[in-house]
Amino acid sequence: MKTLILGASGFLGGTIYFKLKNAGNDVLGTCNQNTNNTNLIKQDVFDVDSLLHLVNGYKPDVIIWTIMNHEWEEEIADKVLPILCPAIGDIRFIFLSTSVAYEQNMAEDVKPFLRDETSYNHHYFNGKIKSEQVIKNLSNYCIIRPGSIYGINPIGEMDKRSLLLKEHVDSGEKYIRANNIVFSIVDVNDLADAIIELISNKYIGIINISEEKPVSHYYFNKFLCQKYGWDDSCIVANEEVENIYYLDNSLRKTILKTKIGCLGES
Repeated sequence: MKTLILGASGFLGGTIYFKLKNAGNDVLGTCNQNTNNTNLIKQDVFDVDSLLHLVNGYKPDVIIWTIMNHEWEEEIADKVLPILCPAIGDIRFIFLSTSVAYEQNMAEDVKPFLRDETSYNHHYFNGKIKSEQVIKNLSNYCIIRPGSIYGINPIGEMDKRSLLLKEHVDSGEKYIRANNIVFSIVDVNDLADAIIELISNKYIGIINISEEKPVSHYYFNKFLCQKYGWDDSCIVANEEVENIYYLDNSLRKTILKTKIGCLGES
């Protein structure tokens, strides 16, 4: 089975690429900027003609989209995916999305909420929401809405949140984190394994992948310090007025990697 990973130089994309390649799979990865991995193909997704040429030339059985661009996500939804998707046909297409809700109910069937310009990261959220609508027209798709990704991947790379925390730990500067805003999290290796499992799984639709319980930003950073053996005295709890994430465990449907094998075997 041939797998094309778009965004294979990223934290998650690189993890998936490494795991598949290490297992002896036929995998091709792309990058948009310079990377230490010389096996990746440089590909600007906005060069749609070149992107289509890549897909038609490699003829993948699976395409995994791990590109996440906070500034240009809406441009991708408007100018790239509407052209790419008709060329995908019945190729298995796995798309990494994000939380689309702005309310407590985070189930897969939640009604997407388009943000206005005053909202946090509105280009990113709106772009993912618009992309999902395009992708749903495909015959063999899986949209993944992951928790916030953390951890150390097999290449030895650490997520940006942990790196930022480490800077504060090393300097002793206070790191103020909200203890009333909760969000879902997922280890990069667990997420990559779940995506790899979904390559051959017949599930079609939307799936949330995260760890069992949401945590506050304050607790999450405390947890990271405990996990890596760092001094957590720099972390200070704070009550925030505006909630960016809304997660209520009683209303939210979380599907864990270990449950994927039970889904949609039609």
